[in-house]
Amino acid sequence: MCARSLAAVPASASTPADSGQELARVVGVNYAEVDGRGTVTVSLGGRGAASWRSFALKDPPRLVVDIVGAVLPSRPEPLAVADGIIDKVRIAQFSSTVVRLVVDLCQESSCTVGQPEEDPRQIVVTFPKRVTGVEFREVDGRAEAVIRGSGKLGYKTSVLIEPPRIVVDLADAVLVGNPPPMPVSHAIARQIRASQHSPDTVRVVVDLVKETTYSVFTSSDRPGEVVVDFGHRILGADFATSLKSTRVSVKSTGLPPVKITRLTDPHRIVMDFDDSVLDSPDSTIEVGDGTVDRIRLAQFGPMTVRVVVDMPYYVGHTELPRGPGPCGTWDETAVEITRSPLYQKTIAVDPGHGGTDPGAIGSTGLQEKAVTLDIAKRLAAMLEEAGAKAVLTRTDDVSVFLPERVRIAADARADAFVSVHANAGRTDEPAGTETLFCSNVPMSSRLAQCVQASLVKETGRLDRGTRERPDLYVIREATMPSCLVEVLFMSNLTEELLLIDPAFREKAARGIANGIWAYFEWRLEASASADGGGARAGPAKAGNAAGPGNDSADGSGASCADTAPGDVIEAQHGPGADTGGEGGTEGDTGGGNGPGT
Repeated sequence: MCARSLAAVPASASTPADSGQELARVVGVNYAEVDGRGTVTVSLGGRGAASWRSFALKDPPRLVVDIVGAVLPSRPEPLAVADGIIDKVRIAQFSSTVVRLVVDLCQESSCTVGQPEEDPRQIVVTFPKRVTGVEFREVDGRAEAVIRGSGKLGYKTSVLIEPPRIVVDLADAVLVGNPPPMPVSHAIARQIRASQHSPDTVRVVVDLVKETTYSVFTSSDRPGEVVVDFGHRILGADFATSLKSTRVSVKSTGLPPVKITRLTDPHRIVMDFDDSVLDSPDSTIEVGDGTVDRIRLAQFGPMTVRVVVDMPYYVGHTELPRGPGPCGTWDETAVEITRSPLYQKTIAVDPGHGGTDPGAIGSTGLQEKAVTLDIAKRLAAMLEEAGAKAVLTRTDDVSVFLPERVRIAADARADAFVSVHANAGRTDEPAGTETLFCSNVPMSSRLAQCVQASLVKETGRLDRGTRERPDLYVIREATMPSCLVEVLFMSNLTEELLLIDPAFREKAARGIANGIWAYFEWRLEASASADGGGARAGPAKAGNAAGPGNDSADGSGASCADTAPGDVIEAQHGPGADTGGEGGTEGDTGGGNGPGT
């Protein structure tokens, strides 16, 4: 609080003659700013009672307060104030019983005069709060109109249209000076105007280029300011498609706070930008590149912009470092969404044995048919999550003959066939994992290599490699790349106990799924290399990246151990409860090829 007092000097006039009543004495005149209001206080002493009357004069503007029944013992010098409303304060003995207080004003202003109930020996003149200026600025990409004044200004806002504008009315306030309209060169606002709308209300108008959302706030960190906050502008979104991912970027002025979350059913990534307004001509950007369906932008809340990335599936994403965009004229928030080479692929998954054919039976009574069905269901769920269509040759404990298994895959026009088995030996010594194939269909050996490498990497079991087995019906007669996976040996007690464990079955399914992923990723890269393919970009529809087609690559080149993606397929995608844990032993060392193989 700023306070000033009149300095008293000896009076040149004598004390007025006694009129027969005791007069109050003016013992002090003080100026202070209280909560942004200029306040002049006259303090009275003595036992006499005084009253007051006030009126305004013009040319120049001034307020006169006559204190009736009072005497001024001394004549003070004028008190300079210059707060924008009050220029100076003068006081003198106007008549023998009247002391006159004159408040010289810089401009006309409303005020209140009164005697507080808690201290009737004071006469208080209170002026409104002051609005001293307006400004439009953009700091770190965040635009705001700032109204500056004294104290904590109260406000009420409204929106008018035709033309669009925001109105801020500040009650109990006086505009200092008469500022001209302030032109603004900005995408949101074109000018700011301030005027004295009524004797005690200042109106500030922000003329807009177009309708927009905004917020208004005051803060203890910014005393004396009312801020019309236009936030950061979200300028739109863009995308770029490559073989392994789609990069989605959101353009903004500055880097607003953002929260990125993933939602399911349907799959989508949501980016909520706080302190932001949408300033984009596009509300929907169609992508359709096999990783992202579309990008949607909307004003989700008054100062929150929501960007939604719709996806046909989800296998992973990475939040990229935020910073300036490639042109340097805007900032970017980007996510890189993993592209699944399995998207729209049909994979036939064949759980070995079933029904009257238990397959191998371990020493604990575990039956191969239960193990293969459980792993196959987990595998199918993981493939579906990665965007593929999984076709199971059996979903229950039923008998399915070998030709029927091959026919199911052919009718589904499957892009690959994977048969799931558990091995058995004549003794309990053999152990490990192997994958079998028949080379009558091109790329079956590559599929087997990829599945074997990923499965061994995931489970950590002995790698027995891949072998060609043209005698196995399902992989010999299949018309698409195919392989038969012997996960572990049922005849080995250590490995049988692993096959009982649901957690290991999940690992096995994930390893096989990662191998299928690696195979189709290899085909995608081989096809793109042959076509001279590269990245495609938006915001115009980018189209699909090159697919594998029906090329006749023979599996030469980098091994799947080099190209396998690791844990691309997430662990949580298994079908749920374990279905195994009971019964049986298996057939020969060649993989147990009974009627259900």
